[in-house]
Amino acid sequence: MLSKNRIKQINSLQIKKYRQESGTFVAEGTKVVLELLRSDMRIKEIFAVPEWISNYADRFKSTVITAVNAVEIRKLSAMTTACSVVAEVYAPKQPSLPEIKRGQLYLALDGVRDPGNLGTILRIANWYGISTVFASRDCADMFNPKVVQAAMGSAFRVKLEYCDLPQVLATARSAGVDVFGTFMDGENIYETNKENGGIIVMGNEGHGISSEVETTVSRRIAIPCGCDPKFAPESLNVSSAAAIVCNEFYRSKK
Repeated sequence: MLSKNRIKQINSLQIKKYRQESGTFVAEGTKVVLELLRSDMRIKEIFAVPEWISNYADRFKSTVITAVNAVEIRKLSAMTTACSVVAEVYAPKQPSLPEIKRGQLYLALDGVRDPGNLGTILRIANWYGISTVFASRDCADMFNPKVVQAAMGSAFRVKLEYCDLPQVLATARSAGVDVFGTFMDGENIYETNKENGGIIVMGNEGHGISSEVETTVSRRIAIPCGCDPKFAPESLNVSSAAAIVCNEFYRSKK
């Protein structure tokens, strides 16, 4: 039986402050926890119901697995629907920023605050082979449980680098790397030369790309709207826009 203190400690990992203090985060649900096997993440402990343990425990050799009952797993989980497994995982230390190479494709996120959007964008980046995503420091925390859940394992495979985004983009641009900013008034993305890759900047959900980051952009691009402007929405959701833009860059490259 789990102690109240242990349950409280796992619950506290819903909050960034306590994740930073413990150096761990929570992964929930069978699909997400199994994705840990495909990553370099180190698992501190797995809490699971007996049925899950009988089905999957042999895949997690040398990992501490604690059996819990249905009441306890509900207390540990933040998911709205019942799950059968919760893992406490060591968060990796962020390495120094990687070199940005010409001819490669990167994403940069400027103030993306919604955890669901961030997780979905990491999943999109993973799908299109983008291995590094740069993020301003005011973006959502990549180990927020909602980010981990939305990313469905991609948070374990894509490097999300929190940084001084304007400085990183300005340095990349001075080195000859194209910095593509997504704007409503940009050049039609379907007519833009995208063959040399670069960095695609996606802005905040409500305000778009900040003025400071905008000064580092070398190419303004836009997704054209196909409906009558009188009935068009104000903009696309940032994760939906990221999917369209990444697909177009990938298609152009192929």
